[in-house]
Amino acid sequence: MFAFFLFELRRLVREPRLFIFTVFMPVISYVVFTGVGDTSGQSEGVSLATAMTIGIAAYGAVLGAMSVGSGVANERVSGWLRQLRLTPLPPIKVVAVKGVLTTLAAIPSVIAVSIAGRIQHHVTMPIGHWALLVLVLWLGTIPFALLGLAVGYSLPPQIAQPATFITFFTLSILGGLLVPVEVFPRWLRHFSETLPSNRYAELGWKAAAGHLPSAAGGTILAGWTLLFAVLAAVAYRRSTATR
Repeated sequence: MFAFFLFELRRLVREPRLFIFTVFMPVISYVVFTGVGDTSGQSEGVSLATAMTIGIAAYGAVLGAMSVGSGVANERVSGWLRQLRLTPLPPIKVVAVKGVLTTLAAIPSVIAVSIAGRIQHHVTMPIGHWALLVLVLWLGTIPFALLGLAVGYSLPPQIAQPATFITFFTLSILGGLLVPVEVFPRWLRHFSETLPSNRYAELGWKAAAGHLPSAAGGTILAGWTLLFAVLAAVAYRRSTATR
């Protein structure tokens, strides 16, 4: 299993789209969204500039995790998944390795957007809060990595990519990653709090404020993670059994 992990890690590092999805696009999005309007004031228990920095860092992390995860659709077409099915590795371990590796695509985005926030809006936090922020935004991408894998294992490449981006943008907008949920109507704000994207960003907001994640947020995020894990494992088994 460890050998498989190292092999997939080398493949991930060599992926040319990684820089575009995890660094370039999130930083450009940050400059655009935070360059319009006033970033003073408070949101999510921290300054608005800090909250937006974390929200867009989370946006980039989810983009990286889901786009890399859905890339397994190409592996289905090439027959690579069929070959993996012939190895002793059980489906759950293959999905687990893919999921862990896919979460690594989140780290460059978090670091890049944090640097952009420090430069553009002078976002500051204690070093311990920065370290905790990177940690929780990395670990918090697990459900989105699994969701991307579920899409990639279920759909052909020409459909998987647009389906991934539609899902990603929907979760990002409704989850309050690009726009603070305070501007939402009350009913939409309550709905947003049930989404994994909102509860994921909440991990970062709480870390920046020096607080522990809320019990409700952790429970909701864990529930989505379990659901996406089951979907990814089932989709993987079906994809290899039908080719």
